[in-house]
Amino acid sequence: MKNFKKKLTFVGILSLLTIGTITTSCSSSDDNTNYEQPTSGTIDAAVGTYKGKLRSSLLEQYEYFDAVIIVTKVDNQHLKVEAKSGEAYSSVTSKTFKVENSYNNNINNVNGILEGYFWYTAEVKTLELGTNQQAEGEINFLFDGVKQ
Repeated sequence: MKNFKKKLTFVGILSLLTIGTITTSCSSSDDNTNYEQPTSGTIDAAVGTYKGKLRSSLLEQYEYFDAVIIVTKVDNQHLKVEAKSGEAYSSVTSKTFKVENSYNNNINNVNGILEGYFWYTAEVKTLELGTNQQAEGEINFLFDGVKQ
């Protein structure tokens, strides 16, 4: 029952984020140029350091505020996500996502949700991500934050 509740909660959060992304990406102000615009097709805009809220049900404390997540470029199609070392939440599992630069320079994962989801919104420089446990011992997490 506990495992079912965790899955149901994750599906609920994923649904809300999907609906939020769909409704905010259809804005009539698509000509706004006040945000970082990398060369079309690159994933470089999402590379950087983010600060925000990290949640994990597998760690002693469920929520960490002002958590720092670092996104690095592996190659032209992959971004690696990892928590800042030396912090209470640093034991969460790093993940590498296959991503693409989509509409309006937003960067999203393209593999479905095997490793989780990755959504970078270029206009407001925010990152929403969630990782899935794919092997024993991995610690999955959810993160919402702003690029620093």
